[in-house]
Amino acid sequence: MDATALHLELRNALSIADELGRYEHAFGNQTLSAQLAATRTVLGELERDAGRTHAWKAPARPDVVERLERALGVLRDRSEEIPVTLRPRVVLLIDAVERIVFAEQRPTATLPAKPLFGALPLARVIPQDVHWIGDYLACGAYLTSAVLARTKRGRAMGLLLGLSAFGVSAITDYRLSLAKLISIELHELADHTSGAQAALAPVLLGYAKKDPIASAIQIACGLGTIALSLFTDYRAAKGITRARRSKGGPTPRRVRVRDAQRALEGLAGPSYFAPVTSRGRGLSAGR
Repeated sequence: MDATALHLELRNALSIADELGRYEHAFGNQTLSAQLAATRTVLGELERDAGRTHAWKAPARPDVVERLERALGVLRDRSEEIPVTLRPRVVLLIDAVERIVFAEQRPTATLPAKPLFGALPLARVIPQDVHWIGDYLACGAYLTSAVLARTKRGRAMGLLLGLSAFGVSAITDYRLSLAKLISIELHELADHTSGAQAALAPVLLGYAKKDPIASAIQIACGLGTIALSLFTDYRAAKGITRARRSKGGPTPRRVRVRDAQRALEGLAGPSYFAPVTSRGRGLSAGR
């Protein structure tokens, strides 16, 4: 995993862990609270080590990784005991910590993508390199449908699908891409989105009957892309991710403006705030 990406992942995990730490009273479970505190401590140690340099990073101590794994196991096994409102943030923390543990144990290996919507892919059986080939085959098929299309809508949709598929594949963070600019999770989401667009466009845009050949190619490629994506073992080369910021802790009761003003009413007498004349008296004083 890229050292800079690992440092960002550590900062993300630490930020979410700090946020959840403010809700410890809501967990109602000392074990969960203790493991969450242990997770914050270990993440802080790793983040300090990673922040010293991005050029070279010493491997983490086995005991540190073991402590992180133990805390991760408790959070994962007892996730049902976590309040429903906090579960999405806990899932983000678990995903980040799993990637950190994997990167610390296998620093040169490609990184499994984080689960999409907590459930996808359904199974990781198709290698990433095979999926890469499928992406470019789909790109070629979409462009072919644009050439064979008889309608303007069919031609435009074929060009749009083909060029977007090529662009996303070329800049995704995986081993065989031209540039590594977007995360593997974003690529996976784009696969499902573009597949659904290709499968539905001929029907929704009304050219399925007028343009049967182009429509058949686009629908077949769209369904094939979705099927391939459901079983691909998506893996990142660098581990590119986006920064996640803390949403803060429990929201305290805010003091309303009129409540704050009421406490100061006694200080607002004429002797303090009334304008002063050249004689040193207020304007309200009689002449």
